This record gives sequence, C-alpha cells and structure tokens, in this order.
Amino acid sequence: MTRLFFAPRGRRPLERLVRGALVVGVFALAIAAYQQNFQSVITRIEARGTVADPGGVLTEADRQWLLAQAGYLRARFGLDLAVRLGGDARTAAGPDPDDAKKVFVYCDPGCQASRVAVPPLVAAGLPPGFAADLGREHLDAACRQGRTREGLLATVGLLIDALAHAADRAKGEDT
Repeated sequence: MTRLFFAPRGRRPLERLVRGALVVGVFALAIAAYQQNFQSVITRIEARGTVADPGGVLTEADRQWLLAQAGYLRARFGLDLAVRLGGDARTAAGPDPDDAKKVFVYCDPGCQASRVAVPPLVAAGLPPGFAADLGREHLDAACRQGRTREGLLATVGLLIDALAHAADRAKGEDT
C-alpha cells in the first residue's frame, strides 16, 4: 500500500503525532503571519489616503487621532477626510471640485496658503466663510507661531464640532 505524501513518516505513533502537530503548527503560524501582514498593509494604504505628512510634523498618536476622526466623519456624515501637510503643487490643488464627499485640509509650510475645502452641501450647513477662515486665520496663524501640529489638530477638531453642531441643529436639537 502506498502512503500519501503528507502522511507522517515516524516509526512510532507518538513520533507521527508530534510530526503531524508540528506540520499543522507551521501552517497555522504562516497563516497568522500573513493575516497580520496584510492587515497592516491595508491600514497603511488607508492612512496614506487620509494623512500625508512628508515633513514628519505629526506624531504617531496624532496620525491615529486623525484616522479616528476620519472614521467618525465617514460613519456619521459619509464624508472622507484628506489632510495634507506641505507637498507639491498637485497636493496643494486639493480635491476635485465635483467630489461631494471629500473634506480637504491643507497646511502650507510657507504659512501663507493653508486652506480647508468642504463640499458645497456641507458648506451650506456651516456659517458663511467658516472653512476659509479655518484655513486662513487658524492654520496659517498657528503655522506662523510655530505651532503647525497643534493648529492642524485644532482645525480638524473645530471643523468636526461645527459639522456635529450643524447636524444637531438640522435635527432640531439646537441648544
């Protein structure tokens, strides 16, 4: 009788059991390692689309906070957050004007042209000129004071608070 190619080749039953368990263990370890690797790759790809910081201004905790805020925006309002700190002219150009789901925050390293862009429907729910003031007055002012990181995080926080307040006001829960 021929043996199957994957059958343990030990002489004693205990040896065959140990060899079989080792083979199963190696496969289980390989599957777990691949799963963990692919999960981290997916997380990095999602983060690359949300936060771009070529200058390394943000800490890892800041990035995680921004990703959490992006998840909140996506879950509550169906909006995508894109944060850019510096970069080339293509980065500064911002999202496609026809993109009705992208909230774009750009922090200019020269402290002159930072901006916040929101879709027109979102802008209608915010106070007039709110997004422009966040970019011009808040981000640029914080950048000039050397507090780019704090200014960016505060800007995103203020924007999310304003959106939440506008949504509550629209539901009739104005306080």
